[in-house]
This record gives sequence, C-alpha cells and structure tokens, in this order.
Amino acid sequence: MGAIGTIRKHSWIAVAVVGVAIVAFIIGDLTKNNNKMPDLGRIGGTTITYQHFNNLVEEAEENYKRQQGVTQVPSEVQMQLREQMWQQLVSENLMDAEFSKLGLTVSSAEMNDMYVGTFVHPYLRQIFTNPQTGEYQTQAIQYYVDNFESLDTAQKMEWVQLEKAVKEDRSAQKYNALIAGGLYMPKAIAAQVAALSSKVSNANVVALPYQSVAEEEVALTDADYQKYYEKHRNEYRVREELREIDFIIYPIVPTPQDLANIQADVEKVWGEFQEQDPDELVFFVNAESDRSYDSTYRRADEFAAPMDSAIRAAAEGTFIAPRVVGNEWQMAKVLKIENRPDSLRASVIYIFNERAGGTITRGDEQAKQLADSVRNIVAGGAMDFEEAVKQYSDDPSKSDMEWQLDGSYGFLNEKIVETPEGGVFVMQHPAEVGYFVVKVTGKTAPHRKYRVATITRVIAASEATTRSIYNEANRFAGNNRSHSAMTSAAQAENLQVRNTMVNAMSSNLGQVGNARSIVQWAYNEKTKVGDVADQIFEADDKYIVAALKDVYKVGYATLEQVRTMMENQVRVEKRAEILKERANEAMKDCTDLAVIAGKLNAKVDTLDSVAFNDYFLGQFGMEPKIQAAIAATEGNDIVGPLQGSNGVYMLQVTGKADNPKPVDAEGIRNQYSMSYQQKVRSAQQVLKDNTKIVDQRNKFF
Repeated sequence: MGAIGTIRKHSWIAVAVVGVAIVAFIIGDLTKNNNKMPDLGRIGGTTITYQHFNNLVEEAEENYKRQQGVTQVPSEVQMQLREQMWQQLVSENLMDAEFSKLGLTVSSAEMNDMYVGTFVHPYLRQIFTNPQTGEYQTQAIQYYVDNFESLDTAQKMEWVQLEKAVKEDRSAQKYNALIAGGLYMPKAIAAQVAALSSKVSNANVVALPYQSVAEEEVALTDADYQKYYEKHRNEYRVREELREIDFIIYPIVPTPQDLANIQADVEKVWGEFQEQDPDELVFFVNAESDRSYDSTYRRADEFAAPMDSAIRAAAEGTFIAPRVVGNEWQMAKVLKIENRPDSLRASVIYIFNERAGGTITRGDEQAKQLADSVRNIVAGGAMDFEEAVKQYSDDPSKSDMEWQLDGSYGFLNEKIVETPEGGVFVMQHPAEVGYFVVKVTGKTAPHRKYRVATITRVIAASEATTRSIYNEANRFAGNNRSHSAMTSAAQAENLQVRNTMVNAMSSNLGQVGNARSIVQWAYNEKTKVGDVADQIFEADDKYIVAALKDVYKVGYATLEQVRTMMENQVRVEKRAEILKERANEAMKDCTDLAVIAGKLNAKVDTLDSVAFNDYFLGQFGMEPKIQAAIAATEGNDIVGPLQGSNGVYMLQVTGKADNPKPVDAEGIRNQYSMSYQQKVRSAQQVLKDNTKIVDQRNKFF
C-alpha cells in the first residue's frame, strides 16, 4: 500500500510532464448503456465517447484526491485534468498508430529488464528506491507481481497504470531515436560550414538603420500588407479554432458606506468574542468567521502583517483586537504557545485487520497484539525497524513517510510531535482497519509556534452595491448590442475595452479567472461575430460585458485578422525598401564605399576579425545574414545593399586570416546533430496537423 501510494503520488507528476501520457483505462463494457451520450470527439478513425472520456477524468480526479489528501477537486484543477486526459488520448491514438505501422513493440524480456534487470526504468527507480539507503527495492516490485491477483481493484488499476507508463515511454524512446537518426547534416554541407568558419574577416561596413527613415515617409498600402502576408503566411497558422473576445470589467468593490457598515459589525463581534466561554470559543469562531477554525500551530511569521507582530508579542490567552489584513478584517485569540518542529519524519509498519479487506484475515485483537509485540521488539532493540518492516508489515514495500510539515501527518501528527526522535509507538487507524507501529526518525529544530483562533470578515461589497454595479453593466450592455456600438460607447464613457484570445476549453479571459461561462457563450453556435452577450457574466468578483470580436478558423488566419499584429514588421519591410532604393541610387557608378556613405549621410565602420559563428556583429548586434555575407565574400567588391535585422547594409571585405579557433567538419556535424534532437519534439505536432481531430468537449464542460 505504501508503494501504491507512491505510485499515486508520482503518477500525478507524470501526467503533467511525461510526453507520452500515462492513463489508467477503466475496465468495463461501455456498450451496455442504452442511453448513449453523444460522441465527445474523434481522433483520426477513433471515436471518443463522453462516457469513456468522463471515466478517465473521474479516475484522474480520484488519483488527485488521494495524492493531495483532499475530498474535493478545485474547479481549476478539474479543467487541467480534462485537458491532460484529452491530450493524453490524442497522444495515445496518434502514437499507437505510428508504433503499429513501424512495428515498434516492447517485449516481455525488455519489461523484465526494466523492472529488475540492468536498465531499470527511471519511473520504477524513482518510486521503489529506499530514500534512506539509496537501494532499489526489487523485493517490492516482486511483491506486487506475485500478489497482483490479491490486490483490490484500485491497486490493480494503479499497477497497470504504472506498467503502461513504462511500456509507452520505452516505445516513445524507440520512436524518438528513429526520428533523430533520420536527421543529419550531409558531409558536404558540414565541410562548407567548416570552411567558412576557418577564416576571420576584416570588413568595412555602412549601416543604414531602419529608424533613420522618418515615420511620415512610411506610407503603408494594402499591397504592402498583402505582400508581407503572402511571404509569412505560415507564421499565422491556426491549429485549433479560436475566439477573439473584447470585454469590459465592472469591479464589484465596496462603497464607503459598505466599509463603515462592515467595521461596525466587526466591532460588535469583537465585543462578543471577548466574552465567550473558552469551551464555546471554537463554535463561536465557526459561526462568525468567514473561514473555519484552524487548529494548526504556526510560527508568528507565517501570519500576514500586521497580525504577525501582534501574535509574536502576545501571551497565551491574549485577545488581539480587530485590524485590516489584506482584504479582510481579522481578530484573534492566542490559545496555546509551544516549541515545536517545523517538519517531521517517521517510518511505519502497517498491521491491518480483516476490515482492511484484501487477503487480511486476522481479527482486531490479533492485530493489536501483533502491533504491541512488534513495538516492544523494536523499542527493546531486539530487531532493527527496517527488518521488522520486511518481516511484519502488511505493506513492506515502503515504510518511510518522508519529511512532512508539522500538521501534515493527520491523526499521527500530535503523537509524533510528543514522541522523542527514535521513539516508537502504536496507534490505531481512525477507521479501525488496523494499527500503525510508528518510529519517529527525524525532527527539525523546534520553534516558538502558536495555535490561534482567528475570526475573519472579508471586506466585500454589500448586496445593494453589488446590485447597483450589476444594473450599470446591464444598462451598458442593453444599450450597445453590437461590438462596434460597445467599443464606441466605451470610448465615450471612458471605459477600458480589454481583448483576449481563447480556445474552446479556456477557463480564463486573460488575467480574469473563472470565466468558463463566457468562453462557452463565445463558442455557442448561435453566437455570431459582432454579438454582445445578453447575459452579464460574473467572474473573480467582477461583472463582465463581453462581445465576440472574431473567429479564427483552423488553417491560416486571414490578412485582416493579423493586419494589426503584422504592422510593425510591414513597416520594417517598407523602411528596408526605402533604404535599399537610396543605397542602390548612391552605388550607381561608384566603387568607393566612403563616397557612397557620404551620399547617404552615413559613415564607414571598420570591423576586425569577424567570424562566421560569432554571436554578434560588433556594435550592430545580432545580424546573422550580414555575418554570413562577410564570411562568404571573396575579394574586395562592394556587396549590398543587404537587408538585416536592424537595418540595410553595404560591406566590403578588406582581408581574411585563419581563425584561431577553427571547427572541423565532424565537430560541426555533431553540434548540429544535438540540435536535431530537439526536432523530435515537433513530430507529434506534425502528426496532429495531418490527422483530423474533432474536439467537442466544450459542449459538455
């Protein structure tokens, strides 16, 4: 159970970072349900049903709750899990098809080698390595293999999940190796690069910066935009359908009268707080506070200012008067002060009874007697604790519970704090499924810590104020029923119109969270470009008036959609054209670079020892095209005008010498081979681009 718990812990990490995703498929016949839901999507030739997808998400949510020790999954985490499960399905369907076409398999012998052989897989090594000794615990692996049929359903599923992750990662390694092996630099090109890199050049350079062209000279036409768009169209590829939304925020903030009313209420509660019977204090806090009572001990510096200094100066039993902390009022009573460690570490021997299920048949009295006996054996020094784990624990795979913060050990926490380091105790599990024999193996140095009963009152707008703000937003939206009307009216009323791009599963509007309902409205088939929403949305203590500005279809964004985005670059291109025309005019019938520079009111700069592979071109910054031209130029002819990153250039090479740091062709091939490894990451995107993927999750979530 300990190792299974660790699998749960690390599978959450793996879902987030492993390129070839990990998934636990729910075993069952999905075709028995006669009330069939509409299909959620399609990946190539595979239909993804709502039921199948939802099963995966529910399993991921259960894993998250077990790993985090919580009973509810936050809404933002739910969105993340749904996205991860979808991307996982896409990855699996695409990659499994590729593996099948290429005949990539992972044999039983390979799997065994990754379990207990020479090349143990990193996932397994991470999970089944004893953190105290650094030893890889092959006996733990064998325990799960040998006892697989006796594991409960959840444990079986988690083991299958881990096994599947190892197998898929191995397949992905093979696939990536094939792609990387197919990318290389031909020897002839490497030799050419080596030749260019073997010399350094001295050159005279005339630079015409783009900013030297006055703004009024740059008159852009539709033809300029069209020309740039056609040349750079691939930069504006749209891989998933997007919505562009303009929106206006109406913050829900308290008025001065609201603030006065809140303060009066706080003062009333403060008087009652001080009169409470100590036995009733926690009930009073839970009744009056916007946050429930928290019994955790904390250092004074863990409380927000100015409460921290007040707590630090307080004695046990002291009441701390109301004060504003962030966006809330706080008042408190210091209940207890103790010197306690910040972190704890313990190891556990699990001795379960028949209520735990599985293959355990011993009764509760037998379990208690065994736990007490094991405790006496270990405490008396007759057996090392780790040996006792192997011999007596019902989960010998992992006993170390690792370092945890004070307060994080649940029902064991206070007993661990009370027990000296090296001490051993027995405690019954609250669910009465058995007993824990616990050895305290570590504590950090103690600090002065406080248990504080705190009453908080959030400083928020009253119902009347909230209604007034809503009515104002509703008035504005009702009077402006189109995007153009909304933007014009916003300018007249000095309201800021914000802009953002969302995909079908976005849950935020820029920095505004919890905006899923706005995204769903934007993707509704009835919503048209230019519409202003009838509904006033609420998100993050704000009312939102939203308008659908544009729809970006899969393929390529239109010129009009990216016109504003590309304007700066189009201006650069126009400036380059103007400067090249001036340079060509100045270069007519002239072979003296200094004379050409004079005609252009420019100067000649001298650059020494310019190498092909330099990062910068002297004072001109990053100009790879100009550096390449200098390296490739033979003789002393004037070359140019050349368009660079920062301006237009004319150059004349005045001499060459051997590079003191030459690079051989094989070294260049190796260098580029390493860069080609990064290309492997784009393989799945290429597969996506060439596969028809229908994603209808936004209709369900």
